[in-house]
Amino acid sequence: MKISFLFLLLGVVCAALPSAPSPCAAARNHAEVGEIHIDQDRQNLEVSFRISNCFTADMEEAVLSGVETTFKILLVLEKPGFPLFQQKLVDVVLDHTIKYDRINNEFQVTRSQNQEVLTTTDFEEAKKWMSEVNDLPLIPMWRLDKDSEYRLRVKAELSKVHLPLFFRYIFYFVSLWDFETAWHEQTLTVK
Repeated sequence: MKISFLFLLLGVVCAALPSAPSPCAAARNHAEVGEIHIDQDRQNLEVSFRISNCFTADMEEAVLSGVETTFKILLVLEKPGFPLFQQKLVDVVLDHTIKYDRINNEFQVTRSQNQEVLTTTDFEEAKKWMSEVNDLPLIPMWRLDKDSEYRLRVKAELSKVHLPLFFRYIFYFVSLWDFETAWHEQTLTVK
């Protein structure tokens, strides 16, 4: 009887405490996918976009301390319809990774969409490379039906960081930088 009363009392106290949004939720609310441009004038359907507000001050500090950081970008192109008849044409995951070399004072950004490694000493330029995708070929135009409607969905998230045990104590705030954007949808009609 006394134990159940204690659990009840504990539950009431916990429910009465003000609930503040977690830092993860706050970060998720700020990062977003925008400036989507879809180009149908070439052999492939190409897409360009930018992820804004994806670097927090804590993330920047960790990157400058040598913590490797990866953004996962998810792209889905589908032909809308009834749920059972929706046709998913493209389902792609891109990785953008930034790593700071403190000895050479340079940033290396690896982008999976074209298997390139970009190097710069300018942190702002490296952040721009991390947050932009330009002219990404999604699907050959001949695979799309003319005058048909398609939906492009784009989402970005920070990959979970796996640090060596020693660094987990130093960079305890790494879990606070999680971000995940909402799905950004854009409808297009093939010309």
